[in-house]
Amino acid sequence: MKVGSSLMSSLDDEDTGLVKGCPCYKEFGKEQVCINNDDVQPISSIMVDPTFFPADSVEDLKEFRSDNENMCYLLIFLDDKSNSAYCVSQGKKIRINSRPVQASDIREALQFVTSAEKSGSGVICSTCLYKYLVTMGDVFEDLLSESERAKVISEYIQKIAAKMAVDLTDATEDQMLDKESYNHHLKEYIKDLMTIRGDWSSLIFMYQKRDGNSDLLDLMEHYKTLARLEAIFLFQVLTIRDATDELVALGLLRFMIEVAEKVSKVIDSIRESHLKIKSLRGIPTDIHEMLKEQNARRIVIEQRFSNVLKVLSQVDVGA
Repeated sequence: MKVGSSLMSSLDDEDTGLVKGCPCYKEFGKEQVCINNDDVQPISSIMVDPTFFPADSVEDLKEFRSDNENMCYLLIFLDDKSNSAYCVSQGKKIRINSRPVQASDIREALQFVTSAEKSGSGVICSTCLYKYLVTMGDVFEDLLSESERAKVISEYIQKIAAKMAVDLTDATEDQMLDKESYNHHLKEYIKDLMTIRGDWSSLIFMYQKRDGNSDLLDLMEHYKTLARLEAIFLFQVLTIRDATDELVALGLLRFMIEVAEKVSKVIDSIRESHLKIKSLRGIPTDIHEMLKEQNARRIVIEQRFSNVLKVLSQVDVGA
C-alpha cells in the first residue's frame, strides 16, 4: 500500500524516502522535546517541505544537518538499504527504548495513520507514528503483550468506525462518544434504510405488474441494492464497536471495505441508469418523486462513501 504524497517526498526510489513527522517529537504543554536516543532534548521545530531536501542517500543528509542542535525539521529519512531511519536535522539514527527504529517499521506504521491524522502541523502524525511503532513494529514486539497489542489495534479500528458513523449518518461526534447514543443513532438510521428498501420493493412489484420499462426497473433495483448495502455497512460499523479481539476487528474491517467498494459500483450503475431513462416519458408520479428524492440522497452518499474509502485505504488489513 502506498503512503500519501503529503507524507513522503518520493516513492519512485523504493530505497529512500523523506517522511514528514517524527516519532521522537513530543509536546509537554508548550514545550517541544525530542526523545531520540532516549534523551529528552528541548527543541524548536519548523515545518519544512520534504521536496526542499533532495536527499537520495544517508551521505546527502550531511549537507542538510542543522548547525543548531536544538533545531528540528520534523523530517525523517528512510534508508531501506540499511533498513534504518534517520533524523534529517541532526543526521542521527533514530532510536527509541535503546533500539534502532527500522525503516520498514516506519513504513508499516504510516499505513495505520488515517488521512485525518496526517493533517495539521505534524504533531498528531508524530504521535501516531510513535504509538503504532510501539504497538505494531517488530522491533518493539516484546514491549507489549499480545492482549495489549490487540486492545490498541481494536481501539484504533473502533475509532475509524466512529468517524465513519459521523460521516455517513450526520451524527455529531458527541453522539458517537456515548455508547448508548451511538447504538441508538445507528440502529435508527439502519431502520430508515430498511424502510427505503421496502418502499423500493413495493414500487418494483407494482411496476412489474404494469410491464414497465426495463431500464427504469433496473434503476429501481439499483436503488434497492444501495439501501441494502448501506444498511449492511452500518451494521458492521455498529458491530465493530464491541469487537475486542484484533483478528475479529480486522476481519470486520476487511468485509466493510468490500461492502464500501460494492456501494461505489452500485452508485456508478445508478448514474448510468439515470442517463438511460433521461428521455423516458410517462414515469408514474410516485416513482418519479421517489427517484427525485433518492437521487439527491445518492449524491450525498457518493461523497460520503468516497471519504470512507479514503480512510479505509489507509489501513493495512492484510490478505
